Amino acid sequence: IMLFMPKFKSIHQLSLVLLIVWTATFYYHERYTPSHVIRKCQWPSIISEQDVEPPKTSRMLLVADPQLIDSHTYPGRNNLLLKLSQHTVDAYIKKNYHALLSELSPDYVVFLGDLLDNGRESTDTYFYTQLRRFNKIFYDPYKSVYQKGINWFVNLPGNHDIGFGDGVNKYSRERFNREFAPSNIIITLDGVDFVMLDTPSISATSDISYPATQFLQEISSQEKKHPRVLLSHVPLFRDPQLSCGIHREAGPFDVFGHGFQYQNTVSEELTNQILDQVKPDMILSGDDHDHCDIQHIDGTREITVKSISLAMGKKYPAVQLLSFASVGATEEIVYNTDICYMPVPYVNIIHYVIMSVISALLVLWWNLKQKSTRFTYSSSLLPLNSVINIPVESHSRRLKKFLKEQEQDSLPNEQTPPLSPSSSTYTLASGQHLFSIPNYTFTQNNSSSFMKYVKNSKVGQTYIMNRRRVFTFMKRWNLFSFLKNSMMLGISVIGVYYIFCLTI
Repeated sequence: IMLFMPKFKSIHQLSLVLLIVWTATFYYHERYTPSHVIRKCQWPSIISEQDVEPPKTSRMLLVADPQLIDSHTYPGRNNLLLKLSQHTVDAYIKKNYHALLSELSPDYVVFLGDLLDNGRESTDTYFYTQLRRFNKIFYDPYKSVYQKGINWFVNLPGNHDIGFGDGVNKYSRERFNREFAPSNIIITLDGVDFVMLDTPSISATSDISYPATQFLQEISSQEKKHPRVLLSHVPLFRDPQLSCGIHREAGPFDVFGHGFQYQNTVSEELTNQILDQVKPDMILSGDDHDHCDIQHIDGTREITVKSISLAMGKKYPAVQLLSFASVGATEEIVYNTDICYMPVPYVNIIHYVIMSVISALLVLWWNLKQKSTRFTYSSSLLPLNSVINIPVESHSRRLKKFLKEQEQDSLPNEQTPPLSPSSSTYTLASGQHLFSIPNYTFTQNNSSSFMKYVKNSKVGQTYIMNRRRVFTFMKRWNLFSFLKNSMMLGISVIGVYYIFCLTI
């Protein structure tokens, strides 16, 4: 290996080469890979049986369950590890989401709920910090061509945003409608009505369900003038035996699964009511974090969209691409849809760890080459068979010890010792004169209780007994220089990484 190792004249040359390699690595994972992977996704084409020419197609990007993690996600995780986890997840989502917009240029972007992980129980102060975090990843009205309520929609609340059923937090729901966008609304896009229904609230048995129930009644009383696509966070009830299709990663869909503040599907009775009153031509939902493509009894197709996040327990995060158009005199909807996978998670993290180890070994190798020759003599004028440890004492402690020994030899036995280390007064026998020892010869012990604990611990005692040996070892193998060079390289690498993150 050493034969193929380039010759560096200084540690600065080695550090510069490593920094260039790190920069190329960051570019590959943070820029090239997201664009390259997402470029493989293609908008599905649609064919109309009624028109000779293909209809004008609209393109919609559907994003499900970003569910930005927080202390609620990992309650036992320490703050440093939590911040690292949040950064890892946020950076993954952000770079892939921006690659989706730049590479695919959708006409519309729709989120299917669970925008935050703990919006339902958070205080206003905490909620607004998470809202800023969400907007930092997904929405910048000053830089983006996507504007809320026009071609960018966050109208669907999830159970993590407001709660579920009778557990819905009314204040959290009002806050969601105010700060994100109102739910229970119909938005007409290119001749198609997108019905955005608050299914967490409509699943309640109390007055919590009133706004959503009233919305359904209004829809059923209106004439259906356009094709309808129902958008729901919670999937609708379906036959448990139905297959979810080839894109499902986990096992069969657990129709009856439920727990604290969640339920895998809307109840069967409520599902029938929704299908009867909305009369959708298609249904798009989220919440399950995995893909599922089924047909209901009445023939309506429902697609449950996979989560975009790497923290939702799925190996291959994804989004859904929908091409649609309203055609013919009856304005029937024609559409086609396909899944779009994100880059495989954690590959970049593994690569960064390997690069860190290689960088550290190279810096160590360089510093070992530069170690001082005075530690490498093969012989000595005074050969030593063993290492002699000389206790290390401060000058003040030595002086104090010496004076104490001298006084004990010169004073009678009945003389009493000083009352305290800071006192220089002795009680002398009758006829003897008093003299003082300057206070500066006594060293006060001002160390904290923690430092006392460390010094008295087994590890501390071991260090005190071997600190000269450790110091000599570090000097002999040039490890102090290694630590300094590693720290400088690490700071530079982190700086380059954050430049990539901040310029997404």
